[in-house]
Amino acid sequence: MKPITSEKTLYHPRAWVYVRAAEYGPALTELCESAQCAGYVLVGQSHDLPQRFYRRHSGRNALLRAVRTGQVDDVFVTRLSQLSRKRSRLRRILLLFQRKGVRIHTTEIDLRYDLYRHNLDNVLA
Repeated sequence: MKPITSEKTLYHPRAWVYVRAAEYGPALTELCESAQCAGYVLVGQSHDLPQRFYRRHSGRNALLRAVRTGQVDDVFVTRLSQLSRKRSRLRRILLLFQRKGVRIHTTEIDLRYDLYRHNLDNVLA
């Protein structure tokens, strides 16, 4: 007798929420709500303070570590400049996301327009 197996396996994409803001509470809550409303399971959230000489971005490093180890399917940010203000670093982050198959969601600005604004519209081709 064959064991009963389901042909359809439920899949809940895993999401990470990242915010870089001085008042990160409301933005973090809004991003978490939008991810959960879209059907994502939150596996992590992190934040950093937007200080100019703040070199240790522990929140961003936690996000990138989770992406490298394959724990994340989607990343939610308000806009791309949250990940990095430097274009070269932002390009490396986006290429890492693309290599690992991680999708990025922006809530304030359309993603294609945000890529165009940072002159990175050819990165995610």
